Amino acid sequence: MENPYQAPQAELDTHGESSTPFFTTSITKLIVLYIATLGFYRLYWFYKHWKALQVHEGLKVAPVWRSIFNIFFTHSLFKHIANRHQEQGLGGWGAHAVLATLYVLMTVGGELIARMPTSDVFGVWDIVLLATSIIPLYTLYEAQTHANRVNQDPDGESNSRFSPWNILFILLGIAIWGVVVLGVLAQYTAILD
Repeated sequence: MENPYQAPQAELDTHGESSTPFFTTSITKLIVLYIATLGFYRLYWFYKHWKALQVHEGLKVAPVWRSIFNIFFTHSLFKHIANRHQEQGLGGWGAHAVLATLYVLMTVGGELIARMPTSDVFGVWDIVLLATSIIPLYTLYEAQTHANRVNQDPDGESNSRFSPWNILFILLGIAIWGVVVLGVLAQYTAILD
């Protein structure tokens, strides 16, 4: 006998075809938000990729923690992207492990260099720090390019427009960059006087 008080049952597809396996975004948006937010955009980027994988694949992962501790999960994410790229007949992405390692080394190296004592003059360590900030962007660019292909949106058109939140973070980033530039200029003016 059927229970008249039971809620109707429905087949819910929690990781079905409607979702994409990875986060889709345009390369322009990735670069602008990464630079404007001084690299903090990578936390959101990792979160969105792991969240998409969680939904699409039904993975038992915690996207927030994988984002915060991204250096421990970069290889895994890049491998997921490379495997899907290969499975869909889009060719191999043999450099994924090297790029993941480069991301981790540059991220950790950048954090270590940022904590080193520096002189008042823009020096070698400052240039190395700048490089360790930009190189991770290149690795994310490569990963995003391959993820977009897997998602059948190679240009990331479905997420190419800047939302009001994006614009807010860009404006905050511009303000922070302004303070950084003023600080560097003040440092040079003090040295020249």
